[in-house]
Amino acid sequence: MVDIHPCDAHIRHDLRTPLNHLIGYTEMLLDDLPPTCSNLLTTRLRTLLDDAHQLLETINRPTPMTLGRFDALFPDWRGKMALIEVDFSHLKTTVEAHWQSACPDVDKIGSAIGHLRGLLDALSARPAVDLGDPATMKARDASDTSGADGHLLIVDDRAENLELMQRRLVREGYRVTVCNSGRDALARLETDSFDVILLDWLMPDMSGKEVLAKIRSRFSAHELPVIVVTARHGSDTIVDALTHGANDYLAKPLDFPVALARLATQVYLRKITRQLAEANRQLKQFSYIDGLTAIANRRKFDEYLMTTWRRSQQEGAPISLILIDVDYFKRYNDSLGHEAGDHALMKVAKAVSTSLFRVKDLAARYGGEEFAVILPETSLVDALSVAERVRTTIMSLELPHPASTVLPVITVSLGVGEWRPTAFCEPSALINLTDKGLYQAKAAGRNQVGTLGSA
Repeated sequence: MVDIHPCDAHIRHDLRTPLNHLIGYTEMLLDDLPPTCSNLLTTRLRTLLDDAHQLLETINRPTPMTLGRFDALFPDWRGKMALIEVDFSHLKTTVEAHWQSACPDVDKIGSAIGHLRGLLDALSARPAVDLGDPATMKARDASDTSGADGHLLIVDDRAENLELMQRRLVREGYRVTVCNSGRDALARLETDSFDVILLDWLMPDMSGKEVLAKIRSRFSAHELPVIVVTARHGSDTIVDALTHGANDYLAKPLDFPVALARLATQVYLRKITRQLAEANRQLKQFSYIDGLTAIANRRKFDEYLMTTWRRSQQEGAPISLILIDVDYFKRYNDSLGHEAGDHALMKVAKAVSTSLFRVKDLAARYGGEEFAVILPETSLVDALSVAERVRTTIMSLELPHPASTVLPVITVSLGVGEWRPTAFCEPSALINLTDKGLYQAKAAGRNQVGTLGSA
């Protein structure tokens, strides 16, 4: 005797599952029909499909009573089941004679029919069954999809469901990973990346709702879409799934064209979300770049200095800062023109950035003809060495500066300061200290490095 649970979710679900397999494998055989036996098998396959859908409508239709003997609630099931069995008998005989390679899938159809017959007989033998609230049917949608792509994770406790969905979706161009439990799926998420998850709602050990809650604790609905697959067609179940973070739902047994359309929508939205995220990342990156010199701008300087400052407060490490000013740059513009001035700033900026050897050091345009260098975890002695390297590199460019009273080439004055941040000071303290070093360098004749030391 087959065990049947006395509630709507399990009775209708248990009946839909083998019907779903029957319909799914039959549709695949129709799709794969070779021309040599198309005339022989098309009619038999379509007849089997039509009769299977007729029985599915019987199982799904609302009944005037929700409690009673199964035969009284569904008086026509025996005739429809008999038609399916006759259809299958004719199909099996023809396939064995003309299409041997299809026999494994035909055997799976036969297994599904046998399972369905066992369930129906068990239900018929019960004194009474409780169907609960009437189920509602979803209208079929003839939408088609093409060019499918994406990595899917299918989570279902039934091996036959996994195999059927995997085979059909792989044929549509998807890359498919399957898991037979929620725990396995969550473990898979630790190592793999997926575009959409198809999640069974009714699973033992760990329910779909529990799995969805775990997924949403790590990924938003935009980051990882989840389509709930449920045998419960009532609005309460659907609302429950959507409320807990599902992006969409599918009713079992799957209406495959509808499933493909909804799946393609979520894959497309995921793709667009990723593109937008990448565009935003690039836009943010561009917003940190100075348009003229192509090094970091003042906004990036301010943010990076604050980030480095907070980290140094925690670690007790020093920060050094270099402020750089092009000597007599106004005279340069006045004598050679602003276009020449822009080209000179571009070359100076490149010289500053190429003088830095560590990834964590930042060169930025501080404003006008001023530049700055942030040196995390750097002592004053080392910072002075970097500053001197910057000065000599710029001077070695030998960019003519006919209006300078220092040298006939572009030179820079630099101020250097070091600070060990505490909870009682802000980055402005380091900026002020370094600025005083820059003033000292200018007062001493320019083209040199000045410093008041460290604090």
